[in-house]
Amino acid sequence: MTTTIRQSVLTLSAGEIGRPGPFPPLEAEAVTRLRADATSVPDDIAARVAAAPPPWSFPYHPQSEYDRERRTRDIDVVVLENEHLRATIVPSLGGRIWSLVDVASGAELLSANKAFQPANLALRDAWFAGGVEFNIGMRGHSPTTCDPLHAAVVDGPGGAPGLRMWEFERARGLVFAIDVHLAHDSDLLAVHVRVVNPDTASASMYWWTNIAVPETDGTRVIAASRTTYASDYSGRLVGIDAPYRGDIDITLPGQHPGAADYFFDGTGIDVPWITAIGEDGTGLLHASTARLVGRKLFCWGNGQGARRWQEWLSPEGGRYAEIQAGLAPTQFEYLEMPARAEWSWTEVFGKVRVDGAGPEHATPDAIQAADRDVQSRLSTHDIDALHGELSDFARRAPLSILNRGSGWGAVERTLRRADEWIDETPTPFPVVEGDDSAPWNDLVVHGVIPPTAFVGSHVRGDRWERQLRSIPGADTDAFAQYHLGVLAHVTGDAEAARVHLRASNVAAPSAAATRALGFVALQQGDAADAARRLRDAIALTSAGSPERAALILETLDVLRRAEDFEQVRGLAITALRDEVLTGSVTARVRLALVEAELEVGDRESAAALLRGGGILPANFREGEDRIAMLWQRTFGEKPPRELDFSMFEGAEVL
Repeated sequence: MTTTIRQSVLTLSAGEIGRPGPFPPLEAEAVTRLRADATSVPDDIAARVAAAPPPWSFPYHPQSEYDRERRTRDIDVVVLENEHLRATIVPSLGGRIWSLVDVASGAELLSANKAFQPANLALRDAWFAGGVEFNIGMRGHSPTTCDPLHAAVVDGPGGAPGLRMWEFERARGLVFAIDVHLAHDSDLLAVHVRVVNPDTASASMYWWTNIAVPETDGTRVIAASRTTYASDYSGRLVGIDAPYRGDIDITLPGQHPGAADYFFDGTGIDVPWITAIGEDGTGLLHASTARLVGRKLFCWGNGQGARRWQEWLSPEGGRYAEIQAGLAPTQFEYLEMPARAEWSWTEVFGKVRVDGAGPEHATPDAIQAADRDVQSRLSTHDIDALHGELSDFARRAPLSILNRGSGWGAVERTLRRADEWIDETPTPFPVVEGDDSAPWNDLVVHGVIPPTAFVGSHVRGDRWERQLRSIPGADTDAFAQYHLGVLAHVTGDAEAARVHLRASNVAAPSAAATRALGFVALQQGDAADAARRLRDAIALTSAGSPERAALILETLDVLRRAEDFEQVRGLAITALRDEVLTGSVTARVRLALVEAELEVGDRESAAALLRGGGILPANFREGEDRIAMLWQRTFGEKPPRELDFSMFEGAEVL
């Protein structure tokens, strides 16, 4: 059977992502900065971990307007198939490889989710579990993970058709392309990734391929590695004597007591690999060319909260673990990608059988068996030669377009006047009418402010600053001054940000500029002033608007930081009584009120709110312990199972 490519639909229970939020994030994500153990983590890794900036997904807007109401829905997919494998890919959802089936046995090699349920795990909030996800830009699930990518049919080895997906990643200013190939007679799915930095300045580069695999108590995960590092969310990164951490066998994720990351450093290994082996001895093999040095196992742990998370993300059943591959030895590092550089690598996915790696076998013996059988499996494939061949195809023009991504690549091409851009032959970027990039394209092409929404989308970078300053009358224009103020803020120039944002409000008072002034104050450590300005911004919005709801939540959060719980209480009560709130917004306002009642000493009111329900937002954040904390403080006990999302119960602290 020769390789075929076809468009199809995936019919399943699915939610909706919803429209992006009205405002972009104006501060970096609050994450724990890891401390690398000096005695067990090499100096170069420790230095990169220490230097890594916190994730900040600006200029993207959050994707938070989803709920947990699903209906049967058709999702457009592309299917690549030969006599060995069938891959189902979703270009409209970040290019996710949803499913990879071994045709002969009918076995699913990935954890293919039976439902599409967004949840709050990505840099922009919305994320979904399952399959193979491609993450670029910064630590976390990519800003493009729930966005459509450009997609087209391309030529492949031996005339087999392939699928190319590409996009301009706006936070880092990089162009990436993912070519998925399945040669006519191959039993390995090949993914060739090409990333280009079109700029004259270097960029902080991050890439991790995230692979969901089925998990049982006997699932075994083994990787080629010289050194292993561990992090269990306690704030430390340490080297361990793998495959054990104390009395924990890290190769058996289904038996792990708590959530943890294990990083396997494949530096110096010609073909780094990782495999997840089921109890029947078969499973998924992932291998790559040497540039992709990092491998990782993420396990949820087997506590009640961990199981609850898996149900939350896979509501129609299915435990899973994650095996991953990245450019750096750990996910807490960035690599500096030189100006005008192009990086590429090839990854392969396929079925593997390992005899002697079951849970009944001693772990050292299982590792030897896996190494023997994986090397035998890979010996018939020259991954480096495959990479060279695919690199040639990666520069050829696509044959026929299957899906449209965003128009931001076209806007950047026009903005840069082609002097600092790429050869678009393999990755053409069309202008996309109706896209959130369209007003900015009009601005670049015509040099005047388009008559569109004030803050429908945002931009970043020196070129955009120059473009905004070139607008006729920019010094007194509300639009230009607002965006110049935001650009100054995200680069850390607080004084310039204030000048521009105040000028914007003088020209035309707006909730957006007033909000931004609040975040400038917050960046300077004045939470009280930030809260005041955010309340002023609320007053400039209309009842029931997305802007008003977003500002209420931000104001409550800032008031909490200022420890002004009387004001938290007052704003939450007023919002619940007078505002038109829906879904996750209502739940988060209730949670803020619970905390405020506890802080002002009214435990009885807090208990009534908790018992009354409606406190679990659809966009409950990974790692968020707020409900458990409030329940414990109020009742002196763990929350009921449906509210228990603790990932760390029983975990050994590193």
